[in-house]
Amino acid sequence: MKNFSLLLLLTIIVLFMSGCDTLTPEAQLLDAPWVLKYDSSRVGLRAGWFDNDYDRSQWETTEVPGVWADDEYDGFAWYATQIQAKNIPAGYNLALVFDSIDDNAVVWLDGRLFGKQMGYNIKFFFDIGDKLADGKVHHLVLRIEDTGGPGGIPGAVYLEPYIDEIDLLRNEASKVDAPASPEWVKDAVIYEVFVRQQSQEGTFQGLINDLDRIKSLGIDLLWLMPVHPIGEENRKGAVGSPYSVQDYYAVNPDMGSMDDFKQLVEEIHARDMHIILDFVLNHSSWDNELLDQHPDWYTQNAAGEIIPPNADWHDVAGLNHDNPALRAYLIEMLQWWITETDIDGYRFDVAELVPNELWADAKAACQQVKSDVFFLAEGAKPDLHLNGHDMTYSWNMWEGIIQLSQGNADPSEIKRSYELEEFQYPQGSLRMRFSENHDKTRSATLIPDRDLNLTAWAFMALMDGNPLIYAGQEIGTTGEYVPALFEKIPLDWEDGDMGISKVMSDVLQIRKEHLTSSSAFNFIIANNDRKIMAYKHGELLNFFNFSADTFKFSASGMDNIIYGGIVENPDSSLSLLPKQFGVIK
Repeated sequence: MKNFSLLLLLTIIVLFMSGCDTLTPEAQLLDAPWVLKYDSSRVGLRAGWFDNDYDRSQWETTEVPGVWADDEYDGFAWYATQIQAKNIPAGYNLALVFDSIDDNAVVWLDGRLFGKQMGYNIKFFFDIGDKLADGKVHHLVLRIEDTGGPGGIPGAVYLEPYIDEIDLLRNEASKVDAPASPEWVKDAVIYEVFVRQQSQEGTFQGLINDLDRIKSLGIDLLWLMPVHPIGEENRKGAVGSPYSVQDYYAVNPDMGSMDDFKQLVEEIHARDMHIILDFVLNHSSWDNELLDQHPDWYTQNAAGEIIPPNADWHDVAGLNHDNPALRAYLIEMLQWWITETDIDGYRFDVAELVPNELWADAKAACQQVKSDVFFLAEGAKPDLHLNGHDMTYSWNMWEGIIQLSQGNADPSEIKRSYELEEFQYPQGSLRMRFSENHDKTRSATLIPDRDLNLTAWAFMALMDGNPLIYAGQEIGTTGEYVPALFEKIPLDWEDGDMGISKVMSDVLQIRKEHLTSSSAFNFIIANNDRKIMAYKHGELLNFFNFSADTFKFSASGMDNIIYGGIVENPDSSLSLLPKQFGVIK
């Protein structure tokens, strides 16, 4: 395989035009001019904002790469620009490449639907060579759907000739092996706990009382959302967000004492499980004593005023990681918690907003205290794996499976999104697979059909990576992201659907009996018409029916039905029932 940079130097001569300006071969970015229009009422599709002849003269000018200026706006926005290609090298394909979209995109070229992409921070491309007439101006329009924080096109957009998609997509991070992760986490099933909501009392003791049930579910690792005292100044809701940390060296007295927390850690370890704490190194509460003691540790505007990371996060003050004294404080604090309480690692909030250098230093320091310490990044950027983190979020698969379950995506898009991971992440990277977590609306609300919701979860739980259950998911808890994060809303264990818990426990047991982190994984079916997906993982063949129709099939040499909604027909064929999943061997 030829080195792409050499090909670029020797053979690629592509000219671009944006408006009337012809770009040089070295300046291949589609960076100007772009225009933007917000679509809060979702009228753009009906109004034909993607049409070639639509008047966009009143749209605002914007920069790409970049995010939209209104950092309080979540929803849909439209981008448009013009492209022109000349002298496309003979024998080469031509790709329209997006380094990153936040979060989902639908793409039109010359008024025709061209493609879709789901999930934040996944590099992707469309083969566009046969759509561009040499020297002709073409109209490119995108509808971006953002689901949290300022959205837009934070990565570069460009045209790039290529021969092999591996040359096109593979980044530097994917060419190396991920640093070794602790052995204990490679096959771990993760359970996210919001202590405040877990029991009626919302205490560490309440969680201790629930540990046997959690263990029996098939859980190996408990991730506790922040347990620190919560700031009162600028607080959101009645009890505030646990991510507004008032004191890094204390626990929330509403949950119990530090001794109670240490007892919790001991009880978790006694059941052969591990525990990680959720820590926030990007910001603190406004009444954290650090703000008075070290104002220079905080982000300030031109007037010298301390500011939040963005307008929506007005309950927290942003930390300035350029300050070496702050970095030293944070690292020492992380070491203290491991030494003092014997926790096994951390889940780090908004890890992509913290410099990689801090993560690398923190991991090395924590390994001095506990050699097999584990770091989980709330983020998806591949380089996090090369800077201390053992595992990242697979937001791409979450977005895909939710959209597929809602009828807004095709199986081939899910398959393609997964395949793109190979070109992005260091080899052997651990990826957290989930259909729900505390940052999103509950999956039972997004996917109200019980069977379909379970099928979506099983799809994640049986694939490669590490499955996650968010406490309450196993009983079909419904609800929105807000107000759950800012109010006390205990889980209703008595009236929950325990049948869901039984299915989840069964699936996790199958996973533990038949699969390991080294089991081979590959998709075998992604049928858009029938809404069927299937993959082979280790010795298991797993089928998922996202339609309301029965799917009849044969599986030569694999006719041992292990679990789920698969039935054997009189003719020895198999049928997968509507909205069900099944496992055969």
